[in-house]
Amino acid sequence: MGKVGPVEPPPFTTTRVPDLPIPVPSPPPALYPTWYAPQPASIFPNLSLPSGFIFGVATSAYQVEGATKMEGKGPTTWDWASRQPDFIQDNTTADVTDLQYYLYKEDAARVAAIGVTAHSFSISWARIFPFGVAGSPINQLGIDHYSDLIDYHWSVGVEPVVTLFHWDTPLALVAYYGGFTSPQIVDDFVKYTINIILMMIPPRYTFNEPSVYCGWVGSYPFTMADISLAPGVNSSTANYQCAYNLVKAHAGAVRAFRALNISGEIAYKNNDFIGTAWRSNSTQDAIAVERHAAFGIGLYADPIYTTGDWPDIVKETVPSDYLPRFTEEETKEIAGTADFFAIDAYASQYIAAPPNGIEACATNMSDPLWPNCNSVMLYDSNAGWAVGPSPDPASNSWLQATPQNLRGYLKELQTRWPTDKMFISEFGFDEPFENDRTEMYQITEDATTTNYFMTNLGEVLLAIHEDGIPLMGTFSWGMIDNAEWNYGLEPKFGIQHVNYSTLERTYKRAAYALCKSQHSPTITHI
Repeated sequence: MGKVGPVEPPPFTTTRVPDLPIPVPSPPPALYPTWYAPQPASIFPNLSLPSGFIFGVATSAYQVEGATKMEGKGPTTWDWASRQPDFIQDNTTADVTDLQYYLYKEDAARVAAIGVTAHSFSISWARIFPFGVAGSPINQLGIDHYSDLIDYHWSVGVEPVVTLFHWDTPLALVAYYGGFTSPQIVDDFVKYTINIILMMIPPRYTFNEPSVYCGWVGSYPFTMADISLAPGVNSSTANYQCAYNLVKAHAGAVRAFRALNISGEIAYKNNDFIGTAWRSNSTQDAIAVERHAAFGIGLYADPIYTTGDWPDIVKETVPSDYLPRFTEEETKEIAGTADFFAIDAYASQYIAAPPNGIEACATNMSDPLWPNCNSVMLYDSNAGWAVGPSPDPASNSWLQATPQNLRGYLKELQTRWPTDKMFISEFGFDEPFENDRTEMYQITEDATTTNYFMTNLGEVLLAIHEDGIPLMGTFSWGMIDNAEWNYGLEPKFGIQHVNYSTLERTYKRAAYALCKSQHSPTITHI
């Protein structure tokens, strides 16, 4: 752990057991007159959700657990990265954050109290294998922790939905051989998967948002000399080597899962969107949309759901010394290694071609937009109107509220990567300037976030009933405010506020709206 540096200890080191039932304060008054914005129960009251539809919330280990050096956990790349100069926007770490490692029972009970039926969370690989490597010592305390976490969730009526990897690579693997930029990671990840399956429960997801994760590994600080890439890999090729190894690791893990004959379904959490041409009469923008789809979702979805191979646009642009090509045998092993389609569907925006044109960009590796050769636009090409309401400034570059685009987004997914079952594995919004507020009555009044959830859920209903989209669940990000990666603690995505001095949780308006949209939650008022 000396490679990481000093670690802030948690304020307590025992698991807190809540008194049940959890008291939930009376709901807030109506936000708008009913003629302007119906209450959740009035949104398409003649439409119902499919039997078995899941209303869940989501978190990830690094972002909420804290206790980063407790009970045998090894350091991760994000434990290390959070201490590098000018990387975390507000100079915070996730050493303590929400301390869900010791407060998981309280958190599970609190979401159960408002009618949530599932919690999608990740396991920290470094809590199971502190050194990451297959064959290295297993940390029984980590196994016991997650086993108890899972059992407690079931006991309060919340389904545990497990993700094996949400970006927190054991630091030892990066130091040993370059982590996901090395083919050695494949066997280690498969062995980790097998141990999780045999010791706990089957995972629902192998990886979270692979394109975002692999995009990170070729950037600061992950390319610094003392947290090395694999031999022969540099910042230009790192994300492609990562993609190749990650897809193979996913496929190997799924094959191992199926070979064990354990019931359950498995996939990974895709991310990004197809997009809409910024200028409707522009052939170049239409091509840019296809490039955005290929280099975003397609890079990871095509191999798994359709062809077993990279998208043609990608292969035509990126040379094989950057992105290794799959062999015929690998293609057969990879294709079909998902039982459903999951998408982190935060927004869907406009896509524009480069100013100098697609061809000039695609054939010039020094072009700043190469190889994707497209740009995400946050406003329309006519009068400059925003695509949708803006989030907190920390997320301005990628997030807007775009419910009007959701149905088209989902239809595009189903057309390109058809499936019998789909989940919105994450969707959410960080309330603008919430971090600047000090009064609780202002903090809990997250009107923009509430509108985001309600409008998107209304479109979910229409997508199911009018478009035939086989949606079987949504997971709101997030269960609580958390450490938002390199942005630190500023963005507030939680449906519950967390006081980082006391760790007290408080429901926000969005929590009530989500609970009411489920029609019949059991709530104890105080």
